[in-house]
Parts: sequence; structure tokens; C-alpha cells
Amino acid sequence: MWIEERQSKKGTRYKYCERFELPNGEIRKVSVIFNTNSSHARKQATIELQRKYEQAVKDLDINKVVTFYDVAISWLEHTEPTVKRSTHINHTIYVNKIFTYIDKSLPIADLTAVILEDVLHKVYYVENLSYSYVRATFTTMRAICKHAKRKRLIPNLIDYDDIEIKKKPFSHTEIAKRQGKFLDAVELKDALYQLSKEDSRISLLFEFISLTGLRIGELLALRYCDYDKENATININGTIQYDYKNSSEVKRGTPKNIYSVRDVSLSDRAVSILNSIMLENKRRSLWFEGYIDHGYIFTASRGNPYDIQFLNRKLKAVHIKGKHLTTHIFRHTHISMLAELGVPLKSIMQRVGHNDPNTTLSIYTHVTKSMQDDVIEKLNQRKA
Repeated sequence: MWIEERQSKKGTRYKYCERFELPNGEIRKVSVIFNTNSSHARKQATIELQRKYEQAVKDLDINKVVTFYDVAISWLEHTEPTVKRSTHINHTIYVNKIFTYIDKSLPIADLTAVILEDVLHKVYYVENLSYSYVRATFTTMRAICKHAKRKRLIPNLIDYDDIEIKKKPFSHTEIAKRQGKFLDAVELKDALYQLSKEDSRISLLFEFISLTGLRIGELLALRYCDYDKENATININGTIQYDYKNSSEVKRGTPKNIYSVRDVSLSDRAVSILNSIMLENKRRSLWFEGYIDHGYIFTASRGNPYDIQFLNRKLKAVHIKGKHLTTHIFRHTHISMLAELGVPLKSIMQRVGHNDPNTTLSIYTHVTKSMQDDVIEKLNQRKA
């Protein structure tokens, strides 16, 4: 609310104004005039402006019922310009999941904590999706409801404390999955060998991740100008984002967070891989008409960064007993290597661009087979 001072023949008067957004998206300005600018007048003006807003809402098409789905779509449109493309895609996925179980015609006024909790229970206990997925879905629900509150479509926020999702005990499969977040030296060698039989360039790409701990988007965003050959370092300052509405369009965006911007020192083997890939890129630019140099290092046949879905399909053909291979497992493998070498946690966090120690510790604390053997050897020596 703001106040405009007006002069008239009757003296000074005060116009109390407010601007509202109606449920149909229309912006409406309402005002009332009082003779004074006292605290009592301001309080009365607030009540009167709210009454005028409520009347304006009633004056809209009385047959138009704003649904929870309408608000969800409005929230998606409202947040899309403010978040990364990948985040917006995830938001859309969670919204679609919510309306797998909630009728799209449900009025927002009829939404309750019980309805939302029922959705989360089905997603977690019936579909058996991960707890982190359920938490993200719950966060999306809360954001949509807050959006509805800001638009004055609901008088109060839902009491989220009434929603309870108890975490299930870990199954043997889940425990094995958590312990299988990285590859040991033998498994890594086997995985890279299987990849090399299909495509040696892809094998080198994943070996490079295992030597540097880069996120896949960071690796694909790596450019010639980011490589300091003299000092054997790479500067991580971006990530690749694909617009899957137009899969041919590649966007280079900002990295995951401020901690992701960093310099990473390279081992001799990592330098060798970079030089090999760049030399092959040069050959391609000279001999293949379809290859266009866009400045990226890890590129497909036409000079664009590899498509992440393409890389994941390559990994599906690799079979390592007890391990589910994703692009991220090679990053985790690097963290486990550093832990095995006794590198301090803080140094590992800086190298891989983590700001939350718990993220690193989730890998760091899963001791490798080599570390377990080292513990036994030391215990045996103590006994002797």
C-alpha cells in the first residue's frame, strides 16, 4: 500500500492505494480516500482495500473456478525465466508427477494437506521412487501453494507440518547401490576397456572424468581457451545445457554453483588424453567437411559437445557386476581415488567443486577395498 497526498478546496486529503493481481492475471489498482494519515486511518484503509479486492474477485466470471493445476502451470511460467533450463525441466517433471494422482479439475480452494500427503505416499511407497525424489516433489508442492498465496487464491498456506513421509529402512539392494557409487581400480580398467572396444574416444572421455572429477556438463563445456597447457590446469567455468525441445541446440551456461568455478590440476595421463583428443579434433576439422570447430574439446563428429543421453546409452552397454554405470560414477570414482590416497576432505571438496561436506563425505566415507586391505594389514602388523 502507498499513500498519495492530495490538495483540494476542503484541504489536504490522503489517497490510500494498492495494486493487486486478480486470479485471471489482471492487474487491478484500488484506492480509498481519508482525511487523515493516522495509524487508525491506515488500518481502516487496509481493511477497505482488501474488501475492494475481494469484491473485484467476486465480479470476475463466477463460473470460472481456479484449479490447483491452473496455479501449478502459472507457477511454472512464473519461475521459468528465473531458473536454469535443467531446473525448469525438473520442475515440470515433478508437476506432471503430482497430477498423475490429483485430478486437474480440483479447485485450489479444496486442496488439503491430506491430498498432498496421499500423493507423496503413493510416489514413495507404491512407485518406490527415491526419498530424494519425494522430497523434491514435496518442495514443488510447497512452492506452488506459496505462489497461490501470493496471488491471494488461498487465504492461508497449508499446514505442511501435518504432512509426514517416514523414510523407509534401507533394503539390501539400496545398501549395495549406495556402496556401488564408485568403481575400484580393476572395475574402472574393465569399464574403460569395454568402452574402448566400441569407441576409444568415449573411453578416453570417461577416463578423463575419473582423473579429474568433473561433472559431465563441466567436461562437455570445456574449451581450448580453458586449458592452460603450460601449467597443466583447466579452468572450470561453465556447463552444457541441452534444450530437448530442440535437441540440436546446445547452450553453454553457468556452472552448478559459485563453488563449481575452479582450476583443476592435471596429471600426466590427463594431459595426454587432452592432447590426444585435441589432435584428433584438428584432424577432423581438416579432413571432415561436416566438422565445425566451435571451440569445445570433447566433441562428437560434427564439432558439438556430446549429447549426454548418447553417452548414457554407451554406458548401458558396459557391464560391471553389482554396479550401475552413469556419467556420475566416474566422478565418484575420482573422489574415492583421492580418499584412498589420503587426500584431506577440504582439498577434495575444492577439487571437485563441492560446497557441502556431506556431499563429499557420502563417497569419501565408503572405504575402498584397497583401504580395507590396508586396515587389515596394519592390524596384523600390530598383532605381530
